[in-house]
Amino acid sequence: MVLSGAVLLAGLWLAPRLSPRLILPASVLWYLALALLVSAGVRIVRSWTGPRIAWALALLLLLLPVGLCAIRPGPALAVRLPCPRNYAWLPAWLPRSSPLATLEFGLGEARVKLCYGRPAARGRRMLGGSRVPYGRLWRTGANEPTTLITTDSLEIAGIRVPPGRVSLYTIPGPESWELIVNAATGQWGIESEYSEAVRARELGRSILPSDSGSLIERMRFSVEKLPEDSVSVSLVLAWETTRLRIPLRRVSR
Repeated sequence: MVLSGAVLLAGLWLAPRLSPRLILPASVLWYLALALLVSAGVRIVRSWTGPRIAWALALLLLLLPVGLCAIRPGPALAVRLPCPRNYAWLPAWLPRSSPLATLEFGLGEARVKLCYGRPAARGRRMLGGSRVPYGRLWRTGANEPTTLITTDSLEIAGIRVPPGRVSLYTIPGPESWELIVNAATGQWGIESEYSEAVRARELGRSILPSDSGSLIERMRFSVEKLPEDSVSVSLVLAWETTRLRIPLRRVSR
């Protein structure tokens, strides 16, 4: 049981450091370790409660984190739950080479949560290269599309967004990026899934300038607060030497 638990923890720690082609075989080993851990746990618990209760408890413990990430409650609860995962897609069940990250902040009375995958350059040119070419749609991260959840109405780069969740797509460029705010969040992030049905749910587009900074290996978002303004921030995307600042402002409904 201890060995299986150690393998599970090691797998989660190693996944972001593995190349994407190794994720599938590593996932098979990870799930085998999970099965051994559950089996050992059931054998221990059933000696106290009986096999039916032991298996019911094991099933509950397995499904609880999945359920918390899969449900789609209102924004007031969603900002307090783990980031949503799109479990209708197989990659959502695998350990991730681009780990899921969360950024939470306030805009006045509004609570905002950003969920995104953090890809790494790994010695490759990403932005403007073959993997994230200029002039083409990008999910602005990895795995599921980058998703923003807000408890109040916002303006994202001048685009009005109601309370709830939206996805943030971009079209990168060498000097400016096009930001696309979309009400659809249930699709997988891969750009080929940006179908006409998804496109029809766009809330707006905006052109934003980009600038440069020091080298960042793994993509990240951060928040820059504006002096003497409690309802506006800049959401900063940093990767490689590129910086993109996305203005966010809370607005009255």
